[in-house]
Amino acid sequence: MGELRPVTGPLPATRGSFPHARVAGDLVHVSGTSARRADDTIEGATVTADGTVRLDAGVQSEAVLGNVERVLAEVGLDRTDLVDVTAFLVDIEDFDAWNAAWTGFFDGNEAPARTTVGVSALPHPHLLVEVKATARLRNRG
Repeated sequence: MGELRPVTGPLPATRGSFPHARVAGDLVHVSGTSARRADDTIEGATVTADGTVRLDAGVQSEAVLGNVERVLAEVGLDRTDLVDVTAFLVDIEDFDAWNAAWTGFFDGNEAPARTTVGVSALPHPHLLVEVKATARLRNRG
């Protein structure tokens, strides 16, 4: 059975009784990860002086990918160890912003398999993007 790998770094605690990642055999399964910061605010979500909420899917996409890499770092991995990523977009019209963040994140490196799914909502109304991922542990021998 895999062992739980709690993340203690710059990410906020999960909003449920599950870890940021779980190791099972030679795979690391990263739980759904968003653009939430350690202080529980959301990257890419700003409120103007008049109370208008502005959401930026590109900024959130970059932050989500960065947060996934922070989780991977807790088990000694990085983006090059990813083998599969599923992205959930509240508005599929944000696909271009998501794709641009993805392309920048991998910057010419071989990217993992990927699926992008449009969903009706995420756990917070300011969240536009969530990602779950699977990575492979490096040879420890």
